[in-house]
Amino acid sequence: MSDTYVLARYREVDPAAAGIQRLLGASVKPEDIDVMTGVPYPEEVWGLPESKSNIRKVAALFWVIGACCGFTLAAGTAWLYPLPTGGKPIVSLPTTAVIVYEMSMLMGIFSVAAATLIESKLPNFKKLPYHPAVSDGHVVLSVRCMDESQATKVDEVLKASNADEVLRHV
Repeated sequence: MSDTYVLARYREVDPAAAGIQRLLGASVKPEDIDVMTGVPYPEEVWGLPESKSNIRKVAALFWVIGACCGFTLAAGTAWLYPLPTGGKPIVSLPTTAVIVYEMSMLMGIFSVAAATLIESKLPNFKKLPYHPAVSDGHVVLSVRCMDESQATKVDEVLKASNADEVLRHV
């Protein structure tokens, strides 16, 4: 069975935030609530728990992996194909440092791009609900419901929170 979405349209931000609080009070999981607006509001406005991001950890991990790969590439190439030059070391620090830096940045940047796409759940090929009133400055709450009884309960909660319009999207 596919998920049912209940959409509630509000003209103002405050009633929408109150609707979210009522939904949380009615034991709707925060990850099932999506807020659609045409204006970027801070997360604190909605009263939802702060979302956790692992992008910094992923970037740091892949930066270290890139540095190790860069060192292995630069030093390994120098050791495998030595060019002795008048008593200078086979693996020189300045040239190795440049390769280490470039590889660590390359791995860090690519990992941040990939982690951002993964955490944003992009690309998403599912047909997700949308309300055209978002383009007119309205706030739309989208609540994912697993079954019909939960959808009915959410429907009642949103109507009680003074939503201008409540509709379902299957």
